[in-house]
Amino acid sequence: LIEKNIDEGMEKHTPVIEKINGGYKVKIGSVPHPMESAHYIEWIELLVGEKVYREYLAPGMAPEAEFCVEAEGVSARAYCNIHGLWRG
Repeated sequence: LIEKNIDEGMEKHTPVIEKINGGYKVKIGSVPHPMESAHYIEWIELLVGEKVYREYLAPGMAPEAEFCVEAEGVSARAYCNIHGLWRG
């Protein structure tokens, strides 16, 4: 899979990472991504060094995930069932 990091079209796909008490919250896009049965975010990952934490999503859920991880220098990826893999 090829990672993308520049948004295309009207939907926003780039993960936005927010430091929260006890870990990180990752939201998909500055404008929430659709979570419909035909178009949704399948999963969100938080990358911490060589470890990967993944949260699976389903249509109807919010396009976000919280990870209880204390670390610095994290990044995130998300997979859209139509538009592929995105990194932020």
